[in-house]
Amino acid sequence: MEQINYFEKLFYPKTIAFIGASSKRVRLLVGYVDREFQGKLYFVSKGSERILGIDCIKDVTDLPDEIDLSIIAVNRNQLIDVIKKCINKNFATIHIFSAGTGEFDEEGRKIEDEIYDLLINSSTRAIGPNCMGLYSTGGRFSFNPSFKADPIGSVAIISQSGDLTERFVNNLNYLGVDFSAGASIGNSISLNVTDLIQYFNDDTKTEIISVYFEGFSRYHFNEGRRLFELLKKVKKPIIFLRTGKTDAGKRSAESHTGSLTTSNQIWNAVFSQTSTIQVRSFEELMETTLAFNHYKDLLPQNKGILLITWSGGNATIATDLITQLGATVPEFSNETKVKLKKLIRFGGVVNPLDLPWKNFSDEYSEIAKIAIEEPYIGGVLAETYQPYDENSWDNYFENLLFLKNLCHDLGKPFFLSLPFTSFQDREKYRKKIIEMGVPIFPSFESAAKAFFNLYKYKEKLKIKS
Repeated sequence: MEQINYFEKLFYPKTIAFIGASSKRVRLLVGYVDREFQGKLYFVSKGSERILGIDCIKDVTDLPDEIDLSIIAVNRNQLIDVIKKCINKNFATIHIFSAGTGEFDEEGRKIEDEIYDLLINSSTRAIGPNCMGLYSTGGRFSFNPSFKADPIGSVAIISQSGDLTERFVNNLNYLGVDFSAGASIGNSISLNVTDLIQYFNDDTKTEIISVYFEGFSRYHFNEGRRLFELLKKVKKPIIFLRTGKTDAGKRSAESHTGSLTTSNQIWNAVFSQTSTIQVRSFEELMETTLAFNHYKDLLPQNKGILLITWSGGNATIATDLITQLGATVPEFSNETKVKLKKLIRFGGVVNPLDLPWKNFSDEYSEIAKIAIEEPYIGGVLAETYQPYDENSWDNYFENLLFLKNLCHDLGKPFFLSLPFTSFQDREKYRKKIIEMGVPIFPSFESAAKAFFNLYKYKEKLKIKS
């Protein structure tokens, strides 16, 4: 299999045919029309003459030969006939949107078996069935029209859930992350997670690979070994969320994508022997991806965290949570305490550091510099909440920019916790903070998990080398 050619056809097609186009499902088509796709777009529809300004074709046989990417959204009982026609016309790749196959019932499994046999005996490759499909900023198309079209970013998402793919991209777009590409691949009976990791590892635009994984397809018996060997060789951060860890989770994975799960012991061995970062929740997958997007080239050199807060209670909660994660909130050295006592007029000289946000001064900057320069501080987590008044936000931004730039100069990542607040202008200020290049997290805990995953990755690279 000429792998790179297949994936170039998937993510940078010159021709796309949407088979089963309908004026009732326009949302599925908009992301291929409004992105200024540079190639030729065809709609195959038996019930519509024209959709979104494009004249429809009645049957697959009326399409040109050798279409790069065909998207099939028809009833499952029509799948075999349509796929045969695509193969007969030498279509390079197929995205099988249609569900109701191997994940659904015995009849669906028979249909899926026949699709697999057709594909394995042809030169055509597919993603799916039962998947939302592809997102390519460079290829100028997306299965979801709400995804950002520009610019081309460095994050790729591979997922066996269409809904989670949509949430992942939309949420991280909201937090300032740009994507190279994304793939919702569903049941994965042809091209699979391993194939896509290999492609994105070789792709020069992609620098971070995030994965939501439910299990291996029943058609890929040796996939576990191939994936393990690949994960040992990858040169890029891979953030991996797998499900099916419990009996209930295994049943859910099987009913969702027909996937076969693997024992926890095997997976734990895989993650312990590779640089792959395993995360425990979808939120952690997003937040760790956000952290790598900002700091993959500024990994913390140790696991000590400086907390900067204006709430003693929240600081105490955060300290417990961070310590339980495996990171530390180290005490200041005696030398540092002496320096800080000369500058801090109220409160103790401790980490967490109670450093009010309202005013900026030379004194503020000196306190922050002394604390952050401590050699056992690997990164800084700061929290802000709601301003005393509108005017105080200018000081907030000045403080934030100073802390962010200081941390960068000292080679330490900087995280901001911005919890939910009813403050009506929060959204406006959130956008400005993102424009400053500061990653925003919903809590100290989420920021600490992301920080610690950066640190673990650094340690894994050290062992690997």
